[in-house]
Amino acid sequence: MSNVIVENSLNSFAPQSQWLEHVWIGMRLDVQLLDHHNSRFHSELIGYRLGRFILVRFDEQALPPKLSLNGLVAVCRFLVEDSVGECYAFKSQVLNAVRLPDKLLFLSFPTEIHRRPLRTTRRVSISIPASIQLRTGHGQVGKAYDGLITDISQVGCRFRFAPNHKGHKVNLLPVQINLHGQEGQPQRQIQGLVRNSKMEDTGLCVGIKFDEIQADFDETMWTSEP
Repeated sequence: MSNVIVENSLNSFAPQSQWLEHVWIGMRLDVQLLDHHNSRFHSELIGYRLGRFILVRFDEQALPPKLSLNGLVAVCRFLVEDSVGECYAFKSQVLNAVRLPDKLLFLSFPTEIHRRPLRTTRRVSISIPASIQLRTGHGQVGKAYDGLITDISQVGCRFRFAPNHKGHKVNLLPVQINLHGQEGQPQRQIQGLVRNSKMEDTGLCVGIKFDEIQADFDETMWTSEP
């Protein structure tokens, strides 16, 4: 059990009052079983009943077919991208496991959820037209993809592709962010690296870390009225 990280320093909240604010159907959930092997695997949240259970689907190859799961304690973790970015974790128990017609786990609804920030700098929630391009080397860039910057700080930002974008994932590659800006806001090109990507209800989003700190991107720049 020493591998399980649910730190005492984390903040916690009552899940029934805030659960809906932080989870969505289809989100990725990391599950670690407290068995002899500390089995750990990714799963997909496909449903829940507040106060009763959580239903997740796991991969065909994630667990040995003969492993008895009922009654095992599980530690579940998931990420929430907001102004700071946080990791959430909770303990649960396997109520039932179904292997046909799909691999499903019924987990007890958590009584407590812990969270901790992932970033050292706070991001400001905004909505700025922008585009990104893949950096192909020797100062060259690829096709520009339109979208919005949905949060930003001196060290990184979050970019949401336009609704008509067909992709479902972006590789962790160097990109150029083109800030189109608005009145009173900068228009510039910034080099960065895609650190994560995921599909959300609003479309495909990527988290980008800037190659260099943008010292003038302070909070007042993005929150002041024109």
